[in-house]
Amino acid sequence: MMLTTRLLKVFLLLCFVYPITAQTVVWNVQGIPEKLKEKAHAVIRTDENVLLVKNEGFLTRKKHTVITILDEEGLKYGHLYIDYNKLSKVTDLEGVLYDAAGNKLRKLKKEEINDIGNVSETNLFDDYRYKSVQFNYANFPFTVEYSYEVSDKRMAFYESWFPGDDTDDVSVQASSLQIEMPANMQLRYKEINGVASVEKSQNGANTVYKWKVSNLPIKAHEPYAPAWSERGPGVWTAPATFEMDGYKGDFSTWQKVGEFDNLLNKGRETLPPRVVNEIQTLVKGETTQEAKVKKVYEYLQQHTRYISIQLGIGGLQPFEASLVAEKGYGDCKALSFFTKAMLKTIGVESHYASIKAGEATADILTDFPAQQFNHVILCVPMPKDTIWLECTSQTNPFGYLSNFTANRHTLLATPSGGVLVKTPALSAKDNQVSRKVKMELGADGSAKAKIDAHFKGIFYDDMIGLIHENNQEKTTISLLKNFYLGNAQLSKIALQENRDKIPSVQVAFDADLKKLTSPSGSRLFVTPDIFFKEDGVPSSGSEPRTMDVELFNNISYNDEIEIQLPTYQAVEALPTDVSFTSKFGTFQVKYQLQGNKLLLTRKFTRNNGKYKANDFAELIDFYKKISKADRAQMVLKL
Repeated sequence: MMLTTRLLKVFLLLCFVYPITAQTVVWNVQGIPEKLKEKAHAVIRTDENVLLVKNEGFLTRKKHTVITILDEEGLKYGHLYIDYNKLSKVTDLEGVLYDAAGNKLRKLKKEEINDIGNVSETNLFDDYRYKSVQFNYANFPFTVEYSYEVSDKRMAFYESWFPGDDTDDVSVQASSLQIEMPANMQLRYKEINGVASVEKSQNGANTVYKWKVSNLPIKAHEPYAPAWSERGPGVWTAPATFEMDGYKGDFSTWQKVGEFDNLLNKGRETLPPRVVNEIQTLVKGETTQEAKVKKVYEYLQQHTRYISIQLGIGGLQPFEASLVAEKGYGDCKALSFFTKAMLKTIGVESHYASIKAGEATADILTDFPAQQFNHVILCVPMPKDTIWLECTSQTNPFGYLSNFTANRHTLLATPSGGVLVKTPALSAKDNQVSRKVKMELGADGSAKAKIDAHFKGIFYDDMIGLIHENNQEKTTISLLKNFYLGNAQLSKIALQENRDKIPSVQVAFDADLKKLTSPSGSRLFVTPDIFFKEDGVPSSGSEPRTMDVELFNNISYNDEIEIQLPTYQAVEALPTDVSFTSKFGTFQVKYQLQGNKLLLTRKFTRNNGKYKANDFAELIDFYKKISKADRAQMVLKL
């Protein structure tokens, strides 16, 4: 499975203890500034996080947090989760419930603390557990206070602190991060997005680092905003040197981070003779390295399945390759390492590649070596190109990286240590929808259409599930939605997967539209571009744009419509051709009337990239122009 993001942050709610022995502060709701209540469902009154690093092998995480729940939608913020495993222990967990005036109602009861194992259908092996805590109370507004302590040996993970996190309905009255450690140890940290600089002090033989913020109001949701870690104030921290479960590590450089991966993987790639023989027999007769790698990848897909495994060394160490061969399952680490071991038996070098995966997920901070990753894939260098393998999928086409892992940095664990490289980006041509429609339009406004479409790249990712699920009802609903067909009757639906280097799904079907449009007297108003309209115009909002704009994917549409028109006396109006270009992309639509036939061609390309906040108005204008062109009508006099 993906290495959990809880280990990247060590869970947002993991860290501080001030034993709740006396009520020294009255948590009256009246003490919240009005600006912090605006559009908020909850207010973080205080969130104090402390790491006490004792040595390279042990630390204590402490947390004290107070949250006022303003309404029902804020209830989830009063629910506390604390994760732990064999390398950590939760102690001194306490909680207090207060009413709106800040009066203490009661303490947390033991039966309100649930201890939950992290096991599911895809998560069979996991030594992680959770403490789950929630007061059963809903007389709004009210306040909850929690404190706890975690004794922890997961030393590869310090604390990443982003007050408020990625929410648009919680404000922050006060939050802080404090790290105390022996003066002879080095704390590595990176302050981002305008957070106030660290306050440093000495406490005997220890150095104390502290960051704090106060009175952070709600930041309204803004379309296409970057991830919170790229725009909210915060701090990344990491060790320089550390020891975890007997393994010594050094995160001072990316090379050292990769060396730690190699250390964890050392001696675990031996395969059973049976598998070695099967692989060597499988590739016999193949004349190219790429063909051999493909055979091994197909073997992986046919003989293994993915499950999540969070065992050993903080969830960082893969199963032995022999165990994957025996059991037939593994997580992203185990399956990638198993594939690497199989390739080694046929003389093909490959590299274990750690990556921060996820659609629309921010890339890692390349200038801050640390365990920022949540997934592992495999890199196979070739003389002319590099093959990238997603080893957790039983259906992924060979060598294809979706937008889950494309166009972002990955750390290769090479024999000489870590090397930071970037996975290939998918171009607009790679991420393309091509649609051809032949339609007969009746004088009564009804229409019959034959549609043939190809969904490629990230659009393949959206459509391939329809083939795998093989559910006629879901397929019909998806096609009606994708082609704006309303309640049309669909028939002769056919889907086919093309497993090319950039894969695609071909979709063909007939559509019977009883009422595409309605005659108005002797005239028929027709929107020729009915199947392809751009309805994703972002809202400008009521307040000035404050955040930068991020468009994650290059995409393109290449469309053709041929409409057989009913008998008419005259074309009273025909949409004009439209063509324009901006920094965000290009758009072009052309109309050609040939007797009783109307031909429409439409091309739309949108570029990925990061843009300034003051570019947002231009982006809205770009989409509005497309939307207007897509709504253009022709008028026939019948």
